[in-house]
Amino acid sequence: MATRNQTNLTESAVTRAKPRARKYEIACKRVPGFTLRVLPSGKKSYYVRFRSPETGKDTRERIGEVGSIPFATARQCAIERLAEVQGAVRGGRRAAPTGTLAQTANRRANVPTVESFAARFMAEHVRVRLKPNTITKYGQLFRTSILPAFASHRLDEVTRAEVTRWHAAKRATPYEANHALVVMKSMYSRALDWGVLPESFVPPASRVKKFPERSKERYLTPEERERLERFFDKAVNMKRGRGGYRWESICALRLLSHTGMRRNEVLGLTWHMVDWQHGALVLPDSKVGRRRVPLSRQALDLLHEARDRGNSSRYVVPNSHGEQIDGPELTRTWSRLRKYVGLEDVRLHDLRHSAASDAISSGVPLAVVGKILGHKKASTTQRYAHISDDALERGVATMGETIARNASGAGSTRRPRRAAKKAKKRSGTSKKG
Repeated sequence: MATRNQTNLTESAVTRAKPRARKYEIACKRVPGFTLRVLPSGKKSYYVRFRSPETGKDTRERIGEVGSIPFATARQCAIERLAEVQGAVRGGRRAAPTGTLAQTANRRANVPTVESFAARFMAEHVRVRLKPNTITKYGQLFRTSILPAFASHRLDEVTRAEVTRWHAAKRATPYEANHALVVMKSMYSRALDWGVLPESFVPPASRVKKFPERSKERYLTPEERERLERFFDKAVNMKRGRGGYRWESICALRLLSHTGMRRNEVLGLTWHMVDWQHGALVLPDSKVGRRRVPLSRQALDLLHEARDRGNSSRYVVPNSHGEQIDGPELTRTWSRLRKYVGLEDVRLHDLRHSAASDAISSGVPLAVVGKILGHKKASTTQRYAHISDDALERGVATMGETIARNASGAGSTRRPRRAAKKAKKRSGTSKKG
């Protein structure tokens, strides 16, 4: 069998190879051992050629037929097989049995593209298990970020180097880039769980470092909170046509401020979730599943006021049509309102952070605050640890001042009994003289 000189075996070179009177092979110069065999009938197949570590004989293993296996898959299988053989030679082990290479190549040929698996991932996981806002965000990240870069790649063709370059190119929008990276990791996790990829496969998004994200927490000061409450009182009494606000919108904002709940948790509140007897809310399907929210006296007063207004809707704070207030609509209301209060840098979600800050500053333990806010992991509450440290320092300072004040007061009003006797004796002696 004639063998051509080594050349850079590429997909186009495979296409150009023509049949001859006798079968022949084209050896790859870049991957020595990776070959293409062409038969007189025109049939072409990929092979890997190496010297067997057991027998020392020249060995060829068939990878698969051209057309049924993509060129990139065949080439990668050859590289991995040659690495196995080389490792067996160095370690004195037996190489894997003949025949496993073709099975691996066939399995890889059936691995779906990123685009087709993304559709399955969205249908069978995201839309089944995640919340509506998260579903929307995942879909947006696939459309605008992931698929434009990797749509036609098969899942096992995407390399970590490609993902690293793709992520680095988005450094101008670090939060978006990090979110897209998280979505890719989740997608590959499902591919492994569902058996689409072998367990030994290392996802290309693993060990790709996220961009550092600055903390966005903003906490209301006592003065700002007082100013905000005064404006709330004023806003509900203003006429709508003159810059006023709906009472229900102000009530929703106040509930956010007093309870530390998430925006959609407040907007989705229905009357059957209110446990009047125990002063709590029972949320059947929050972000972290079913949870119970204890209410302060101020929050309960708001709910009583909402009930006394004769609201016929099933929602506690409905829109003008009796339906649930749209989340972005409430955010726009807050954006307009905060300008009048001088809180332009305070986001709606910062009301939740401020509630946690006030609780911790009042001495409430971090673990309890985590329960109140509905944190699934204790590590989520740790972001407020610095507030806890500040509260501790103030507590220690107050304790020290109190001890010093008491000690000073005791020294000025009470004297030891022995010293009093000596003073009395001296006084008596002086009178006798």
